[in-house]
Amino acid sequence: MALSAARFEEHEGFTAVAFVWQGTFEEAFHGEVHKTIKKMQAWAKEQESLDFDNTLLGMSVHNLEDGFTHYSAVKANWKPTDVPEDMEWVEIPAHTYFVCDHIAGTDINDTYKEVAQRIEARDYRPYITAEYPVFDELPFKIEVYSMIDKPRNEQGFHIMIPVVKHLE
Repeated sequence: MALSAARFEEHEGFTAVAFVWQGTFEEAFHGEVHKTIKKMQAWAKEQESLDFDNTLLGMSVHNLEDGFTHYSAVKANWKPTDVPEDMEWVEIPAHTYFVCDHIAGTDINDTYKEVAQRIEARDYRPYITAEYPVFDELPFKIEVYSMIDKPRNEQGFHIMIPVVKHLE
C-alpha cells in the first residue's frame, strides 16, 4: 500500500499563482518539473504581501500524449500585477475530491494506480472537461507539499483528485 488516509472531501474553490511547465514525462523525470518547483519556492519567499506558509501545490493536467502541463503554485488571495512571463493566475473551482496521503519512500505510480482503483470502487470517476484531451486515467492531479527540500521519491505529500459521482 502506497497511500494512507483515503477519503472523499468537498473543498471550496481557491486562487493561486503558478509557474507553468509543459513537457514530456522523460523531461520531468530528468528534473525539469523540480526546477519549476524550486523557482516557485524562491519566488514565494520573496513576496512580502503573500501569506506564504511553506505550502506548495503541484497541479498536473495530463493534456499531452507523451507528457503533461505542470503548475507549480502557491495559494494567493491577491492577483499580482507584475508577474514573470511564465507565471499564470489560476482559479480552481469548488469540487469534490478524492484525497489521500502518498507515503514517503513508496512508488508514486503505485499510489496513483491505487487511487484510480479506489475512486472507481466507490462509484466515482475522475473529473474531465471537454477542453482537454484525456491521456491519463487521472487527468487532473493536485499534490500538496511542504517545502521541497528532498527528492520527491523520499517525501510524503497530500494528493487531491477532482471527482464526480458516476450516474448510470
